[in-house]
Amino acid sequence: MKITKLYYRSLITIILIFVACYSANAQVDNWMQIINRTKIAVKYYPAADSESFKLIGDNVTKENGLSLIKEFSDENLDIKLTFKKFDTRIELSGEAVSLKKENVCFTLKIIFPLSEQGSNLTWGYDIDSTVNVGNSNKIFNNYIDVNTVVPPDGAFNADENHNGGYGDKLGNGKMSFYPLAAISSDTAGYGWGVDMGMPVVFRLAYEPESGMVSEFDLAISNETLKFPGRTFFKLFLFEYNHNWNLRAALDKFYQIQPEYFKKRVANEGIWLPFSPLHAIKDYKDFGFAFHETSWPSKDNGLNREPTITADKEAGVYSLEYTEPWDIQIPIEDIKMKYKDLVNNNVIPNEYKEMLQTSLTLDDNNLWQARKLKTPWFKSGWAVSVTTNADPDITGINRYGTVRKEEIDPAIKLNADGIYFDSMEWNWHNDLNYNKKHFAFTDYPLTFSSSLNKPVPAIWNYASEYKMMNKIANEMHLKGKLTMGNGFGWMPFAPGILDLFGSEISWYMNPDSTQKSLQFIRAISYQKPIVFLLNEGLDDKVFSTAPYDGYRQYFEKMLFYGFFPSFFSVNSSTDPYWEDSTRYNAGRPYFIKYIPLIKEISGAGWQPVTFAKLNNAGLKIERFGSKEGSIIYFTVLNSNEKDISAVITLDAKNLNIKEISYIKEIIEDKELSFKKTAEGIEIPVNIKEKSTRLIKISKS
Repeated sequence: MKITKLYYRSLITIILIFVACYSANAQVDNWMQIINRTKIAVKYYPAADSESFKLIGDNVTKENGLSLIKEFSDENLDIKLTFKKFDTRIELSGEAVSLKKENVCFTLKIIFPLSEQGSNLTWGYDIDSTVNVGNSNKIFNNYIDVNTVVPPDGAFNADENHNGGYGDKLGNGKMSFYPLAAISSDTAGYGWGVDMGMPVVFRLAYEPESGMVSEFDLAISNETLKFPGRTFFKLFLFEYNHNWNLRAALDKFYQIQPEYFKKRVANEGIWLPFSPLHAIKDYKDFGFAFHETSWPSKDNGLNREPTITADKEAGVYSLEYTEPWDIQIPIEDIKMKYKDLVNNNVIPNEYKEMLQTSLTLDDNNLWQARKLKTPWFKSGWAVSVTTNADPDITGINRYGTVRKEEIDPAIKLNADGIYFDSMEWNWHNDLNYNKKHFAFTDYPLTFSSSLNKPVPAIWNYASEYKMMNKIANEMHLKGKLTMGNGFGWMPFAPGILDLFGSEISWYMNPDSTQKSLQFIRAISYQKPIVFLLNEGLDDKVFSTAPYDGYRQYFEKMLFYGFFPSFFSVNSSTDPYWEDSTRYNAGRPYFIKYIPLIKEISGAGWQPVTFAKLNNAGLKIERFGSKEGSIIYFTVLNSNEKDISAVITLDAKNLNIKEISYIKEIIEDKELSFKKTAEGIEIPVNIKEKSTRLIKISKS
């Protein structure tokens, strides 16, 4: 029989599909073995008998070729876990229903027992740190404290009888620092992470006696009209290259949720807060790309043209300022009491009707209100009243007033996007007990274990997220951007923002700063990250020759591919960009470093470096894909001594066959290298408190 070429092609296609499916399904099958042993435990608040978790019985398991469903129940809850199989991941959608048709506050613990999956387990603490599990029985996690923020200047509704909700725990008071977790053996890597589009109070950990653990602090109410009497959550389960721990898990995490890691910014550069761009002499030297502004403002350096128009002439993105999370009312009397605040004479008429719909309330049904030191008001003091910016609240609400007064006029003038200020300042962890708002929420309720009798509440950050998400979706449809300031670590907003950053201090603790910068790089993937240095910009290292503060600050940002800039010591008065003496001192550093940061940021940060250092005193990051002809590495020495080391590159995984040159860009010199069985070795010497930028050109 004569076999045609078409037959051969069809046969080859079938074989390739089979091989691809087998490889993918092998990963799913490994997880399915674990999933079949899944356990559920619940801890109720207030605790009925003890403070410990109680396991819930597994009632039903159903499985087909596409999914597996497990159902659990006790006297309070029905819990349903639906595991959907995809090529390289499993999506877990969970639901809990109250059986007694009443409020329930609880922590749900999902346990994935890990056994016979390899040895030499390591826990991925962060992108640069792993911990050997060994024979330890301790719990491995990367938790941080989460509480409502205690006002540094006083709360109006706190008295001798209650704290006004300030300092209360959010859920049980802990959350995971990263939105995913990674446990590696000598044969496989197992990752699990939350949905970046579902703000929920969560924890991820590894417990040697139990397995991989996910916890959610949840509450159920019949007053959540969009999901009455129930709540929900979601997890992604996946495998990754175990040799690269959390970095490889991140790489897979980006692939699983690509919509939250999409880079939309075309023109990158530094952040200019408020000051008129054209009033800065030879402003093009500084590499401005993002201008935080307001639509009524004028640029007095360009014949008082509207700022948005002036920015377009310069090719700089104009981003309309908004801070809808509170209203601030200047006050003279800092001894004002709560009863005085809620008096109609204090609240301006323009806010009264909006507050009727959008006020957040504490657990005593009182306004969430703070005293703030505010240098941006003449009095120096203000009342800050937390508001719920949920777009679905009916009537004249906070969202609607911000749209009318700030966002819509900016859109009409063709601003390039919207800038959200103070995302994680005082109000993000407020717990909103205003039951009228429950009807509008889209996300799971939570509670505070600080209360004697915890009751359901809205996590105010979830309301913030909902507004930002609505605006971001609208901006993206128009080809425009969203930016956020005040980012600390909450993992959800970065997925809907196109760039973000924060105002920082020169005097921050170096270790905590490094952990924060690592996290920001990880959570942003290849999106541009921008910073403003405030406290410390008048330090002698920035004001006295040779101005070494600039070099240190810029090189630290260069290491991560971040963009450095400046604002004001007190985030208000005497701005850096309106003082020519200051910015002229910094000009040579902007000219030198900002183009380099643009170059590597444009190439794209890669979580897996495929590079090893033989000296733990140095750190290394990679920019540029292995498919490209150019790859960059940044090497950081944060120590107070010079360090020599050898970088070993995995030539195969970096797709390096031949090299045209290897060059260190900052010092502008060629570097020697040699090929070995392990890869390519590059000897380097990195001076104290400095970063070096290595550029590799493939033949």
